[in-house]
Amino acid sequence: MIIKSQTLVADPLAAELQKTLPLFARTLEINHYSPTQFVIPDAAWLFKYCFMTQKLRRELLPSNAAMESGKIIGDTLSKVYADTVYRLHPVKRKVAAMPNEKMTLDAALQEEIENLKEYAPQDEKDSDKKYRYLEEIPEVLHNANAGLTELAVASPITCERQISIDQPEGFSSPLLPTVGRIDFDFGKSNVFGKAPHEINPTSQDAFPHKIIELKTKWSRLGKVKKDGNRSFLVSSVPAAASFNHCVQVATYAAHFDFKVPAYLLYATKTGYTIFDSTNCHHLTVEGMKRNLQIMFNTFRRREAILALFQDRSKMEIIEGAASLMDMNLDHPFAWNGMPTELLKEAKSIWKLS
Repeated sequence: MIIKSQTLVADPLAAELQKTLPLFARTLEINHYSPTQFVIPDAAWLFKYCFMTQKLRRELLPSNAAMESGKIIGDTLSKVYADTVYRLHPVKRKVAAMPNEKMTLDAALQEEIENLKEYAPQDEKDSDKKYRYLEEIPEVLHNANAGLTELAVASPITCERQISIDQPEGFSSPLLPTVGRIDFDFGKSNVFGKAPHEINPTSQDAFPHKIIELKTKWSRLGKVKKDGNRSFLVSSVPAAASFNHCVQVATYAAHFDFKVPAYLLYATKTGYTIFDSTNCHHLTVEGMKRNLQIMFNTFRRREAILALFQDRSKMEIIEGAASLMDMNLDHPFAWNGMPTELLKEAKSIWKLS
């Protein structure tokens, strides 16, 4: 789940890493990676995470109705179940573990859904999605909650736990650490007073808790009907887990040395489905380790390119790296929603303007 904010968040890794960062990272002012960064192509990553600052990304890169709706589902369930939530500390100005005052499902939903009502859509299509998703949210929430119930909601519950993995044993790792935030981290005391329903733990020596990544899928845009209204195609629960989502789960599992059961829960308007080590080879210990190395290889390749130019200025490093990367301007999502002036700037770096 992605949290958009106009507030500049202090990076808890910055101070301790500054002395050990490679020269290119210090010059570019980058100090970590994330599974989100792995998903986008090299060129888009270079522009968004090396050329743009965090402040610019937060202010200028747009959200969309699906992202905002997914955030509402996650935040609503966090308010219902979490004992602890990692959020921006009001005094320290950095993400920290804070106690949560639990709410009922209905009260939490009413509070969160106001956020989507206030969301300003990107365009007409995004506006159509917004109003459609306002209708779908209660059903998606019901199914997401049913999925958590099947997984045996167990306290203590931590939401958005911030983790970092750095040079784990047995991997060829990048120089910078990889960070993430776990949606749900369940403890061992079952909330509903029944025996925990384990869908065969990822490993037999599992710690007495489990981690869950929640993903939501929303209806897709259809054609505009004769009466001017937009039709929608209702999304069904996926038959297979997304590779990129599995890589994200592998990152979280690595934090616990792959000894904690890991689950990927999808919720839609029509139902929910759960993937784990029994029905998805990407979520076995072997599969997660393999996929973590695939992500690491991507980050190591980018570091190798940046290191070629690390004795130069920030802009010279970016231009040098860009000369070795295809901009891939026709990629289906990498450059979507990029403000016109920023896209023009990116094209100039790749000498395509």
